[in-house]
Amino acid sequence: MTDGGEEASNWWVFPGFEVEVAASGLDLPCNIAFVPEPSEIPGEPLLYITELYGKIKVISNDWQVHTYAENLLNYAPDHRFPGTGESGLIGICVEPETGDLFVSMIYEEKGGMMNKVARLTSRDGLRMESLETVLDGIPSVKAAHQIQAVTIGFDGKLYVNLGDGMINPGVAQDHDDLRGKILRLNLDGSIPEDNPYPNSLVFAKGMRNPFGAAWRRSDQSLYISDNGPERDDRIARVIAGGNYGWPETMRKNSIFWWHYTHAPTAVAFMQDGQFPDDFNDELFVCLFGSAHIRGPAIKGKKIVKIALNKQNTAVHSAEVFVAYKGQGFASPCGMAFGPGGLYFTDLFGEQKGGEEGPGQGSIYRVKRRT
Repeated sequence: MTDGGEEASNWWVFPGFEVEVAASGLDLPCNIAFVPEPSEIPGEPLLYITELYGKIKVISNDWQVHTYAENLLNYAPDHRFPGTGESGLIGICVEPETGDLFVSMIYEEKGGMMNKVARLTSRDGLRMESLETVLDGIPSVKAAHQIQAVTIGFDGKLYVNLGDGMINPGVAQDHDDLRGKILRLNLDGSIPEDNPYPNSLVFAKGMRNPFGAAWRRSDQSLYISDNGPERDDRIARVIAGGNYGWPETMRKNSIFWWHYTHAPTAVAFMQDGQFPDDFNDELFVCLFGSAHIRGPAIKGKKIVKIALNKQNTAVHSAEVFVAYKGQGFASPCGMAFGPGGLYFTDLFGEQKGGEEGPGQGSIYRVKRRT
């Protein structure tokens, strides 16, 4: 681990900024979540990381790494990228009042795969003491299109991104099936009384493979990334009861889409002053790209910044903000704004790891150049 300062030379960054290594030696670091109001005490937690194959790491304020939880998967991943090795422990968020973690993952039951969300507790924030399942039993596959981002909205409810399971895309339009939806839960997993559909966890439907999610303070809204088939990866603003069209279309009620697939993963808004004022309220999107490509790529392996129009219904501009320029497998996956800048995970690092051993993924920080 490092407290920063080491330049990350394999990444190009927008003029006026620089990229530095914040942490390294991580095994498939997927998503990150900051403690909402971290203390300044050196040994207390600052941010949490999901490692895809069943561990959660926590970084304390002194940039020491701790293993918060391990062995969270009840099956053995097969390391196949692209393919069945893409599944595992994905989403993570921190509950502001208690510091508890909500995480999303898949698990194996009677030969089949299922999605679930668990709530993890700890007195010191450094080591899990208990785990409670708050949502489970939703069919999944050992691949992409599983349960993904978990976030807590401005209303204090838990929102869950759930893929369509890949096998039967039509479930995204079935009100009796939770796949292909954005779900809204009370923190104990029960159904909020004011959900748009009576006695249902469904908040919005018609999603395909919605990986990322972020809340925008200026309009109190949830925005998600959703991966298309051969085209039309998209960004959508999620409204209660909304239908986002899949499997018929990926463009319905979307505010932006890419004609060619870039595999958008995490999304984040700049809204806490980490960057200059002219970046305020812009949306940053990780474009992961292909999981098996070395070196720079036309599609993916970058972070873009997107400015929305005044009506929040379309995109005013989109520009590359960070791009990989090395010769390895590196590609951005998770992302969040935190102290001093924008942090993102590199799932693989320069080498893939895999069955030969753990990967060498990293966390980077983008900050204003001094």
